[in-house]
Amino acid sequence: MRLFSTCYTITKTPEEAAIAAKYDLLIVNQDAGASHLAWLNAVKTLKPTIKIIAYQIVAEEPGQAPGPGNTILMARSRWDAAQQEPWLMTASGDIAAFTVSGWKRKRMFDYRLPVWQSAFKDACAAVFAAFPYDGMFFDNCTASWGKHQPANPSASQSLQSVLLDVRRMYPEKWFIGNGVENWLGLNGEMNEGRILDLNELIPVSGQIVPNVNCFSFPLTPTTTDAEIQSAYNLVKPYGAWFGAHRWDGVLHWPAVFNSIED
Repeated sequence: MRLFSTCYTITKTPEEAAIAAKYDLLIVNQDAGASHLAWLNAVKTLKPTIKIIAYQIVAEEPGQAPGPGNTILMARSRWDAAQQEPWLMTASGDIAAFTVSGWKRKRMFDYRLPVWQSAFKDACAAVFAAFPYDGMFFDNCTASWGKHQPANPSASQSLQSVLLDVRRMYPEKWFIGNGVENWLGLNGEMNEGRILDLNELIPVSGQIVPNVNCFSFPLTPTTTDAEIQSAYNLVKPYGAWFGAHRWDGVLHWPAVFNSIED
């Protein structure tokens, strides 16, 4: 089994690069600043075989997160030129939104709108132009988002079409989705700590080889090595990649990883 880590809140130190280089796969933010790209190159120098993929939100607006893909998704000039905004509307005519982290309101995209479809594909292109990423992680990659999009067939079809377009644009890249659907054209899905739903890690028809299904184990301040080992043992028969994510977002290499590596 291969090991991966998410690292969205790094401070770009050499010490963090040394930790990152222990992994086989990193999922990073798409910041295109010089210091961030230099840090990614430092990790690649330490471990040339490591795979690095960039984070891209799908269902909702990215907020203030830096990155060329996010900039394109939120470019009002594109909306003005198309005379169309990308938002999903409720039956009452309001913009559909949901609350994250207890207070942040995030507006949701409507996959059926051409202005979103072109922006998303251009966003992927911009991310790959900024750095030679090995792929992208599509977070909240779903058309079944709560009460606003309960298994919406037309939204599903539109999102699936865009994902297949992106696959055709980048046939060799790795694409991992985080959602409840099994999308065609992706290499795998992300299971974020749902230990009772490990069947999600079984490769499905239409998934691209290599299969990169991932299980992310959430760590708390009291998580023990024995608990990490137990989760690893449950995931291993599925052949999925295994990662452990700290509660505070700090890049971390649990000591138990030294003994459970294949």
